[in-house]
Amino acid sequence: MSASGGQVLLPLSPEPGVSARIEKQGPDYVLIQPDGARLPLLSEDDVEEGAGPDFDALDYDFDGHSDVSLSLRAGMVNLAYVIWRYDPGAKAYVPFEVPESLQERQNCKGLWHVERLVERRTLRSSCRGGPRWHADLLRVEPDGVMWLAGQTREPEETFQWPYFGKPALGVMYDRQGTVLSEAVLPSGDGGAPAQWEVPVPRLALYSAPDEQAVTKGYLVEGDRTSVLAFRGDAWMQIGYEGKAGRIVRWVSLKDAYDLARRYDASAAPSAPLALWAMDYRDVVDDPDYYRNLFTLSLDHKGESDIDIHGGEIHLIFTGADGASTVHKLYDLSTLSLKPGETRTLDDNPIERHGEGYVIFHANEAGEAYVPFFPPGLAPGRYRIRPVLTAPSLPGPVYARDPIEIDYPPRLPGTSE
Repeated sequence: MSASGGQVLLPLSPEPGVSARIEKQGPDYVLIQPDGARLPLLSEDDVEEGAGPDFDALDYDFDGHSDVSLSLRAGMVNLAYVIWRYDPGAKAYVPFEVPESLQERQNCKGLWHVERLVERRTLRSSCRGGPRWHADLLRVEPDGVMWLAGQTREPEETFQWPYFGKPALGVMYDRQGTVLSEAVLPSGDGGAPAQWEVPVPRLALYSAPDEQAVTKGYLVEGDRTSVLAFRGDAWMQIGYEGKAGRIVRWVSLKDAYDLARRYDASAAPSAPLALWAMDYRDVVDDPDYYRNLFTLSLDHKGESDIDIHGGEIHLIFTGADGASTVHKLYDLSTLSLKPGETRTLDDNPIERHGEGYVIFHANEAGEAYVPFFPPGLAPGRYRIRPVLTAPSLPGPVYARDPIEIDYPPRLPGTSE
């Protein structure tokens, strides 16, 4: 019992000769400052039965002085934290909060289930949401500035080509927010690590995430690997068992998924489908119209019905120098084809709207115009090969033959 009649819950001694305490005064929890001032913390009326509060005196800002934390249970597993740091200059405890600008980037806003990583001057704040734990690493500098040094990232769900999403990651940042590393997190349920199957006939291996670091080794289609880490959206680190044991290498995601690089004229079709683009270069009647008409059709060569869900049409533009650029044209509505059926997917001219060149496209969302050419395309003549992708197909379906179109196009009734 204190002189004020309160129950002392936690005596505090943040530095030699300085004392303070946490008291319970009736229904209220208060912090008695070193100068005797009373700082209300919370009332038991605000706390659910069995939820706490719990108090602790640890150094949360790593300045050598013990601070004060209050924790309350929120739900079955989450533990919310409020911290007051000791300010030796003012000889008082003051709020220690995550800046609002930083909270906007957190998985769990504020402080939850706080753990101190002393050697790294870092607080690990974590909460449970859905089937996973989510964490933020908050670095505290000697000047008191706090910044986000790392966090967990949810598995990606992607419904667009290449239908490949990164698994759950532990991401580290520098002080400016630049990503330093992306390491795959172990399965929370103790299951197998994230697996990846090579999707192309031959895939080069690299000793580092650099085009110049290519090795003599390679993997072939169907080889299975463990996913270890990423470097941006361009590189993935994998592990697999070789003759001499465990091997760790990097692969280029562009090598694996770029539609232009994947094209192989000699490869067998990945599905019983034939994609056709009409080339009107030799049309005599009304050539100004036909040379910019985009006609695309799909033949079903199989023996049973086929449904295509989540389809996309892409265009591969290849210039005179052999360099290729891939441009997603649009999403397709769901298609159902019977054996021997031919479906016209597009039959629209390129038009000029404002400063851009577009074609008309109607889909389930309504009618719209979509850009036909990729941004930043240099003027010239291009061979254009359409590609159909869909998660329901075993692989991309490439048009049998490319068409040729000039950029910028020469439109009817203009001098272009």
